[in-house]
Amino acid sequence: MYGRFKLARLFAVILLSTVSLGPTVLAVETAPRPLIPRTYPQVGQYTIDYSGLGPTAISLNWTKSTGGSFNEYVLQTSTDGVSWATFANILDIANTSIYISGLVPGATNWWQVITYDPLSQSTNALKTIQPSTASLSYTQQTATSAQFRWNNNAAYGGLVAFDSYQLMESVNSGAFFPVVRIVDQSSLGYTLAPLAPSTDYSFYLNTTDRCMGCSVVSSSTTESNTVHISTLGPLSVVGSATPTSVDVEQLAYFSCSTAGGASPYSYSWAFGDGSSGTGANPSHTYNAPGMMDAVCTVTDSFGAIANSKPIMFAVYIDPSIISFTATPASPELGQSVTFSVSTSGGNGSLTHSYASLPTGCSSTNSSSFSCTPRSSGIYEVMVTVTDQGGETASSTVRVSIGPSRVLGLPQAMGLAVIFGAILGAAAILSIVLAIRRKRGMPKLTTT
Repeated sequence: MYGRFKLARLFAVILLSTVSLGPTVLAVETAPRPLIPRTYPQVGQYTIDYSGLGPTAISLNWTKSTGGSFNEYVLQTSTDGVSWATFANILDIANTSIYISGLVPGATNWWQVITYDPLSQSTNALKTIQPSTASLSYTQQTATSAQFRWNNNAAYGGLVAFDSYQLMESVNSGAFFPVVRIVDQSSLGYTLAPLAPSTDYSFYLNTTDRCMGCSVVSSSTTESNTVHISTLGPLSVVGSATPTSVDVEQLAYFSCSTAGGASPYSYSWAFGDGSSGTGANPSHTYNAPGMMDAVCTVTDSFGAIANSKPIMFAVYIDPSIISFTATPASPELGQSVTFSVSTSGGNGSLTHSYASLPTGCSSTNSSSFSCTPRSSGIYEVMVTVTDQGGETASSTVRVSIGPSRVLGLPQAMGLAVIFGAILGAAAILSIVLAIRRKRGMPKLTTT
């Protein structure tokens, strides 16, 4: 009995020694022991990212659950990466992507997914920044056309796909309506013509994105900035000249005024005599007489061209005096004399003025006039004719005015006859008186 007890106690000691010293024993074993790989759950094996991004939409995708008992995906969002809120509960293990619209352009958002399979494991926190909306601009190639340009800041991919561009138009503050719909994503421009003159326009661009492969039609539309265009009135030109007629070699002044079109303007002239000029207010000298048709041509900054109506412009030769006469050329006092002028050329009607006239004659604006001189002598009478252009011509005529006649004879002879007659009468009277004295005288007697 005792022997059995000792044997049992020895076995227990050996067993306890084996359990407590086992690793040490295994460590010293010479025979190699095969390693059996084991799989342990690891934190951070689930990730989230985006595959497409528009101004108001995003396509998110994350790692599919690999757990043995899937429960749900919980999509969470945050505006600061600290405070989170549930955005969606997704119960389908195969549904690992989502299309989200209605986001704010330019906004910063944070996203993460918690996978329950059955443990709760979170993805990384994904920070996204929504792109800005399209920017619309334009240039005017003509007064009645506009070339629009825009950009597209979306990154298409995943569930985010391009749908269309629509250019929207408003006329004179009216309602907007689509002008054109473009379905080519790479087409970033459009030329609109014709635009009505003297009209106010407003334009903006609608960019529509859609969900690629969604069972329910879903889209996101964003609006660009609004641009305004006020079209100008049609280009018109009016030309004028000052004065309305000139003489040869005399300066003529022209002016060209414009309305409508787009400044700055360029001006060119055809003066009607084969010569040309530039500028809004040129001057020109004509070398030959005639009727000229001067035309002003204006080109605005858009390349529009307009011509003025022809300016009917008369160019005259300078006035000249063909003859200037005084009839008679040698009148006597008391005798009328007539002055006559014959002219040629000149611009329009001529004015006449006379100088150095004898006493009794006054200047008058006439090509012919008569007067009666009241003084004798020799006079160099000058006439000056002036046309409407201010050009003048002058000529002189000599007038010799003698004394008046006596008894129809020249003054000296007439006076001599009268004086002789007086002397003769006086002599006759003296003789008669002498005879009378002799007849009436008494006889003398002596005693």
